[in-house]
Amino acid sequence: MGSVSPTPTIAVVIPNRNDSAFLTTCLESVLKQSVRPNQIIFVDDQSLDDSLAKARAKLDGVEGGIVLANASCLGTMKTLNEGLKQVTCDYVVFLASNDSLMDGMIEQAQSSIAKFGWPGVWSAMVWAADEHGQCRYIYPSPVIALKESYFSPEECICLALKLGNWFTGTTLVFHRESLQYIGGFDAEYRGLADLFAALTVSSLRGAVFCPQPLGVMRMHSGGYLWKTLTDLDNLEAILEKIEVRGFGLSPKLYTNQFCSRTRLRIRFAALRASCITVHRNWSGVQYRLVHAANSLLGAKSRLAVVLAFILLRPFDAAAFVKYRLFGMLWVMGHSLKSLGARPHISK
Repeated sequence: MGSVSPTPTIAVVIPNRNDSAFLTTCLESVLKQSVRPNQIIFVDDQSLDDSLAKARAKLDGVEGGIVLANASCLGTMKTLNEGLKQVTCDYVVFLASNDSLMDGMIEQAQSSIAKFGWPGVWSAMVWAADEHGQCRYIYPSPVIALKESYFSPEECICLALKLGNWFTGTTLVFHRESLQYIGGFDAEYRGLADLFAALTVSSLRGAVFCPQPLGVMRMHSGGYLWKTLTDLDNLEAILEKIEVRGFGLSPKLYTNQFCSRTRLRIRFAALRASCITVHRNWSGVQYRLVHAANSLLGAKSRLAVVLAFILLRPFDAAAFVKYRLFGMLWVMGHSLKSLGARPHISK
């Protein structure tokens, strides 16, 4: 990889339901990019507020602008797939309507994708913002390289086993045909669908990672991923489907070892989201110890979370230190120095 290819076209799909309060910021962050996307596709999922009117006003007359309204409430992932049906560009970003892009993100992705030979996915890091739009910190996702780098499908498979995930959805750019090849987003995976779509596509076509925060993700409780993780009965059914269906799409990725680690990683995430609630069907000494720690230390104790990590994910300890702690320290120092201050994203 590394030779310059033709410049790819990029679409942005914005799914929305009742997010009028944040929609103007989201849309303006896309419209004011240094290089505007070739398509901007807004898909409203039966909002009860004035989202649809705002989107139509903002995108009226915009080249490549499309505003769609679902005939019935489909839910997040099916709404994303409705948007994907309209995409004719080479690549596509799926941007939540309460999140936003940093200026230059589309230009950076476009240039990088051409440079590295059209990978399966391109991704960068994000700022975590409160509900008022104040960027509080760089979200601590794994830093797999200290400069923009391409990873082959084989390297992505190794990273998936070693880390589980290094993507942040706000800046995740998919190769459209590869995403369509795997069937788009599996709605039965609920809030985990975009993660496993990214892992699968990268295992087939490779990935590029950019260690810069180029998006803004609003942090709020009760989101779609949180609802998925705290519905423990359905979560176990989702994990079973991921193992079976994933193997059919990318057998080199969905090995027994990867699936076993994935199950433990997702269960740990569920424990954090549900305040260390252990599902009745989770058997083993490690879960009994987690339950005991919860009873002794309290559900919101950070020590209980650390103990749960050690008990469920000992295989991730070294990678956590290398890719999260050390990597984040480098990125934070570099980003704050170059930006001068945290960006502020208003409503």
